[in-house]
Amino acid sequence: MGGKSRRPGKLLYFCFAPLALAAGCNVQKEPPAPVPVIVRLPEPPPPPPPELPPEVVEVPVPKETEDLRDAQSALLEAQSLLSKGDFEGSMRESQRAVALSKEQPPSDAATFNMGLIYAHPKNPKKDNKRAIGFFNRVIKNFPESPLVEQARIWVGVLDGVEKLKQVDLEIEEKKRDRGR
Repeated sequence: MGGKSRRPGKLLYFCFAPLALAAGCNVQKEPPAPVPVIVRLPEPPPPPPPELPPEVVEVPVPKETEDLRDAQSALLEAQSLLSKGDFEGSMRESQRAVALSKEQPPSDAATFNMGLIYAHPKNPKKDNKRAIGFFNRVIKNFPESPLVEQARIWVGVLDGVEKLKQVDLEIEEKKRDRGR
């Protein structure tokens, strides 16, 4: 049993194998090259355009245009006051609108509004004859106005009411005459 080895190179391999393993484990590799990181910064905003001096150009407004604008404003106020029951305030603003508009729209609407003021049943100064006068003025002075047909209707209704009042007065008079 202690004779010659039948495989003399085998032992040699066993000796070199651990050395090769140890050498393979200790082999230092170069560290990988660093990967460059590209960071994109936001682009700075473009510089503001140079400021131009403000040019104020005043365009003159013709007096007539200004008056018509004021007349329209007065008419809107008059209609608002009428809806709130302020008959005197509404009449004042309607008259102002007529004065400013000088026989052109919105003078037709303001005149119509004055007729409505005197025809209004809650107006303590209600006067159907005056209302008819204002509606007739709309019909006569503003034949192209869209309010003409409404004015004609109001004149017809208020004329009918006035005729009925006249009939009532005549009946009352006859009753008094019979009672004597």
